[in-house]
Amino acid sequence: MTKGSSDTLYETVFIVGRHVEGDVKLSKSSKITKKGSKAKAKSKPKPSKTTKPKVTKKPVTKKKTPDKKTTQKKEAPTKKKSATKTTSKPRPKKTPSKQDIAVLKELEVDMGGDDEQVSLGAIGRLGQMKGTEVTEVLILGLKDPRHMVRIHVAAQLGERKDKKSVDALIESLQDESIFVRQTVAGALENIGSTKAKKAVTKAEKDGVLLDDLPEGKRLDS
Repeated sequence: MTKGSSDTLYETVFIVGRHVEGDVKLSKSSKITKKGSKAKAKSKPKPSKTTKPKVTKKPVTKKKTPDKKTTQKKEAPTKKKSATKTTSKPRPKKTPSKQDIAVLKELEVDMGGDDEQVSLGAIGRLGQMKGTEVTEVLILGLKDPRHMVRIHVAAQLGERKDKKSVDALIESLQDESIFVRQTVAGALENIGSTKAKKAVTKAEKDGVLLDDLPEGKRLDS
């Protein structure tokens, strides 16, 4: 081999060696850089897991569905009616039946009959009956000539408390019998009207209710 050829061979070997050495260095350096990057990646601190605050769930209250009754619209308040004076209408008078009229006439006859016991029994039956017609029949008995009949009639009129009998009873305060006058005074007090009370007060002042009339005092005939 010549010197020239050996030089060129040497140069080619040198060049090839340089390329190979460079590749080795490159490969080493790439490995180093890869290791370095891995180390850096390992050295980075892991981000700490932030614990999220526990959210306390509020109790869910179920909405009550309103009842149908409550959802109904309230009725508008009714206007108060102005207080008006109500006048009580008088009750219609009951007309006595034909049978009642027949019984009244029968009792009226019995009351004025000759038998005093029958008369007193008729007065008692009349006292149990109702109606102004009965009062009118009893008033007739105040004129009976028998004082016992007049006494019983006056007592029954006092029990009935019918003001229609007041005038007839006031007139009987002049009865000739003290027993009749006293019974009539009691009947008027039981009725209790102003007119009846005044009549009794006057009779007491006049002394007509005493057992013995004052001297010079006479009952009006």
